[in-house]
Amino acid sequence: MATWTARWDEVKPAPFRVARQVLPGLYQLRTRGSRAYLLADDEITLIDAGSVGSGARILQALREIGRSPTEISRIVITHSHLDHVGGLPEIQRWVPAKTGVHLAEAPHVTSEEPLPNPFTHPLLARICTPYLLRNDPGAARVDEHLADGDVLPALGGMRVVHAPGHTAGSISLHFYNRGLLIVGDAMQYKFGRLMLPSRLFTQDMCAAGASIQKLARLDFETICFSHFRPILAGADQRVRAFASTLAG
Repeated sequence: MATWTARWDEVKPAPFRVARQVLPGLYQLRTRGSRAYLLADDEITLIDAGSVGSGARILQALREIGRSPTEISRIVITHSHLDHVGGLPEIQRWVPAKTGVHLAEAPHVTSEEPLPNPFTHPLLARICTPYLLRNDPGAARVDEHLADGDVLPALGGMRVVHAPGHTAGSISLHFYNRGLLIVGDAMQYKFGRLMLPSRLFTQDMCAAGASIQKLARLDFETICFSHFRPILAGADQRVRAFASTLAG
C-alpha cells in the first residue's frame, strides 16, 4: 500500500491525460465537474458519468488504459446530480452497458423533465436555474434499480450501500474483497480532514451524518471520493474517528 501512496503523491498525471491509477484495476477519471471511476476487470464497470460533455473524456480514459468502450458492461450512478449523471446519455449512445441507479434516484434519471435543482439555498437555486436548464442532459436509460445490499460483479464483489442525505437515493460502493470504498458525495475530504457533504447541495444533513456512521461500520483500507483525492491507507479508522464526532 505504501508503494501506491507514493505513486499518487509523487506522480502527477500528464497534462492531457484523463485517467489516473489509484490501485490496481481502479482508475480515477477527470470528467467535467467531478471524478468518475473505471473498474478494470475482465469487463469494465464505470462509476458515474460526469457533467454534460464528459463522454469524450471517458472514451479517452479507456484508450489511455488500453481498453475499448465495448468492454464496459455496467454503469453505476451514485446519485442523480448533474455532475454525476450529465454525461450518461452520451455514454449510452456509444456503449450497450447496463445502467444501475438506486430506485429512489431512477425517476430523475429517466424523466423527460429537467433534473431537480441541487441547490438547497432558495436564492442560489433561483440564480442557477438558467444554467442548469441549459445544461440539462435529458432523459437516460436505467436498466437496474439498485437497493441497499445488492452485490454486483466488479473487482471481486461490489456491494451497494444506501447512504441517503446528500440525495435520497445516494449510494456508496463497498468492495469487501479489496478493502475499498467509493463514497460518491457522502462526505468531503478537504485540507486533510473528513467533513460532512456540502450544505449547499445536501438535502438532509441529519441523514447524511447517519449515513457516515453507517459507512464507518464497514471494513476498508482505501476510500475514494467524487471531488477529492483518495485516502489510500487506514481510511476506515479515519472515517470511524470522524463518525464518532457526529454521534448524538
